[in-house]
Amino acid sequence: MNILISDTVHAIIFLPYVILISGLLAVVQRLFFHPLSSFPGPRLAAASSLYKTYYEVMKGGELLERIHHLHSIHGPVIRIGPNELHFADYRAYSEIYSVGSHLTKDPQFYSCFGASGSAFGAIDPRTSKMRRGFMHAFFSRRAVIRLEDVIQQKVERLVSKLEKSYTPQNAFLAFRSATLDIITSYMFGHCLDALDYPDFRSPLLLNIQLALPLLWVIKSFPCFIPVLAILPSWTGRRLHEQFKALLFIREFLLSWLGRTAKEAEMYPDSHDYTICHHLFYASAKASDAFPSLQSVVHEALSLLQAGSDTVGNTCTVGTFYVLNDKVVYARLVEELRSNWPDKDQPIELSILQNLPYLTAVIKEALRLSHGFVTPLPRVVGPAGARIIGRYIPPNTVVGMSVTYVHLNSALFPDPTLFTPERWLQPSSHKLSRYLVPFSAGPRMCLGVSMAWAELYLFFGYMFRKLDIQIVDTEYVNFSCVEAPRFIVCHSIGDFCTFKDYFVPVHEGRHLHIQNVDQCIAISSTSS
Repeated sequence: MNILISDTVHAIIFLPYVILISGLLAVVQRLFFHPLSSFPGPRLAAASSLYKTYYEVMKGGELLERIHHLHSIHGPVIRIGPNELHFADYRAYSEIYSVGSHLTKDPQFYSCFGASGSAFGAIDPRTSKMRRGFMHAFFSRRAVIRLEDVIQQKVERLVSKLEKSYTPQNAFLAFRSATLDIITSYMFGHCLDALDYPDFRSPLLLNIQLALPLLWVIKSFPCFIPVLAILPSWTGRRLHEQFKALLFIREFLLSWLGRTAKEAEMYPDSHDYTICHHLFYASAKASDAFPSLQSVVHEALSLLQAGSDTVGNTCTVGTFYVLNDKVVYARLVEELRSNWPDKDQPIELSILQNLPYLTAVIKEALRLSHGFVTPLPRVVGPAGARIIGRYIPPNTVVGMSVTYVHLNSALFPDPTLFTPERWLQPSSHKLSRYLVPFSAGPRMCLGVSMAWAELYLFFGYMFRKLDIQIVDTEYVNFSCVEAPRFIVCHSIGDFCTFKDYFVPVHEGRHLHIQNVDQCIAISSTSS
C-alpha cells in the first residue's frame, strides 16, 4: 500500500516536468523540423496556436488586420499557425475554393459554429453535397420567384416604417430586421415581426450580434460546446452576457422548431411549403440527408445566421456610399424612375434584375461589404497540393480572406473607392468571377439566389420610394491611406476598422438614416 502511495506521489511530482518537456519538444519540432518550417511567419505563430487565439479572443477579432501586417513583411504566403498557411495572392482563392478543388473543410474551425449537422458545418464533401441537394429546392431560382411576394411584403413594411419615422433610424438594425423576418417566414411559415420592435431592436437580433465574439472563444476552447448544449436556460442569469445570448438563441430555435414540429405532425403535406417542415419530414423518414432532430436544429441555426447577416450588412454599406456620392445617387434614382414611373405600384423583381446601374451598385456594395471575411480553412489531402506554384505538404490547413480579392488593385483599380461604373465596362463580365462575398465552388453559400433577390428589392424600393438622407453622421476617409490599418473603414462617424467575427462587425456609430419629408416636417414644427 505504501509503495502504491509513493508511486502515485512521484507520478504527480514528475507530471509537470513531463508536460513541460513534451511542450518544449513540440515547439522545437514545429520550428525546425515541421513540413512548414520553410514558410515565413512569426516564430510564435509557428510554435503555438495561441498566437491566433491572442488576436481573435484577447484583441477581439483583430487577426485579419494582423495577417495583413504579416503579408506586408513576408510576402504572399505566410505561416499563421503550427500547421496553417494564409495566402494573399488573388489567384490562390480559386485554387483553394473553386470547383475541382479536393481540399476539405477544417473540422476544428467549423466545430465552433455548433452546427455540425448542417450543410454548412458538414466536413465530409459527400454528406454536404447530399444535404445541399436536399435543400436546393428551397433556394433555387425557381423557388426564389415563388418567394418574391414574401420578400416584397417585408421590404414594403421596412420602407413604410422608415417613411413614417420621426427619428433617425439605425440602418443596420433596420435592414437586419427585415432580413430576419424574411428568413423566419421562409423557415417556419411564421414571421418573427422584428420590424415591429421599437427602433428595430428585436431581442433575437440583438442577441445574435452579442453572441458573435464567442465564435473565437469556442474555437480556441471547444470544451464549451458540449457544456452549452446541456445547460438549462435559467443558468444564463449567472453567465457572461455573451453566453446568455447564445442560450437565448438556442431557446428561440427550440421553441419555434417545436411549434413547427407539431404542425408537421398535424399537416404532414405541409413539408412542401416551409424549410423546417421539409426538414422535419426528412427527419421523420430518417433520411440520409437529415437523419435526426439535432441535424434539423443545426440547419436552422445556420440558416438563421446566414440568411440575415450578409444582405443586411451589404445594404448598410451600399446605402452609405450611395448617399455620400451625389453622382451615384442621381444616376441610380434616375434609372429607377425611368423604369418604375408610378412608385405607388409594385414592381416585379425581373424588371429590377435587368437594370444595369442598379446591378452595378449592388455588386459594388457586395465587394466593399465582403460577406464572410474570415479565411475559410481547408485541409490539404494526403497527396499534397500546389497553390500559386508552391507545393503545400499533406494535411496542411490553408485559407484566404475574400478581402484580398475584393481589395486587390490589379483587379479593381482604386479598390477602396465605391465605383459602380467599374461593372459597366465592356470587360466587366470578367470581374464577376472575382466577386466572392458568398465564397466559391461547391461549398459556396446555398442562398445566393435568395440574397440577390433581396438586394434588388431592398435597393430598388429604398431609392425609389424614399428620399432618405444620412443623419448625425460625417463622411470619413474610407480609403484609410494614411493609417496603418488594413480594411476599408466602414464605421460610420468614427474612424476604425471592422472586427473579424466571421462576418465584419463595424465599430463606432452605425449609419443612421431618415426620410427627408419627416426631417422637413420636424423642422417646420420646431420653427
